[in-house]
Amino acid sequence: MKVTMLGCGPSQGVPVIGDRWGNCDASNPKNRRSRPSIVVEDGNTKILVDMSPDIRDQLLSNKISKIDAILFTHLHYDHVAGLGELRTLSFLAKRRLEVFGTASVLKGLERGAGYLFHSQKSDDKNLYKPSAEAREIRYGAGFNAQGVQVLPFCQDHGVCESAGFRFGKFAYSTDVVVLNETAFAALEGIEVWIVDCLRDDPHPTHAHFERTLQWIDRVKPKRAILTHMNFEVDYAKMLARCPKGVEPGYDGMILDID
Repeated sequence: MKVTMLGCGPSQGVPVIGDRWGNCDASNPKNRRSRPSIVVEDGNTKILVDMSPDIRDQLLSNKISKIDAILFTHLHYDHVAGLGELRTLSFLAKRRLEVFGTASVLKGLERGAGYLFHSQKSDDKNLYKPSAEAREIRYGAGFNAQGVQVLPFCQDHGVCESAGFRFGKFAYSTDVVVLNETAFAALEGIEVWIVDCLRDDPHPTHAHFERTLQWIDRVKPKRAILTHMNFEVDYAKMLARCPKGVEPGYDGMILDID
């Protein structure tokens, strides 16, 4: 299995508009962070998790043109604003793509971009053929995404729920402030974990450094990668503080998982 971290930044990215780098060293390319998305590659199948507003540039930069299915964690802008690129991905795949999400997430996606899921009566020339096939998921119930087994689990994002996803020995937990016992059970035995770590100080909707390290100490993956880091987190300084087996992620990072 191969995982490509397309983006590991917060909702505003780094730098923030206005060329605001905060504590980050602007000369270090690993501090330039786009909004969070990943691609999980298992055999010949590529699964995209979330479609950030930066998804076009992310896929171009990583030379990824083939996507077989798309998973969504939740409806926040930084995770769904690239949804319109689904038309291009569907065209390249030569078929409608399966889009997986909870009932509330799918409802929100269809409300915002119904033309991707259903034919529009006003489209007389059939220019906008549906590109997506909605597939509802339920927390704790594993599902098959184009031959790849996925286990979704519920995460507390403070203002809403978000979905964490487990793919065999790998798990992805972005946008989470509290993990319950059911989530920890779903994470048992993983070896590689990409996990939320917004900054040092506590935040109402995201994990902070101390809490994330506590989670990692409990789950005990062989390798943990921090994501959704804002402009208060300098890559080199954070790396120096991390214990063995823990490191900040960066855009374009590739993880090879046995």
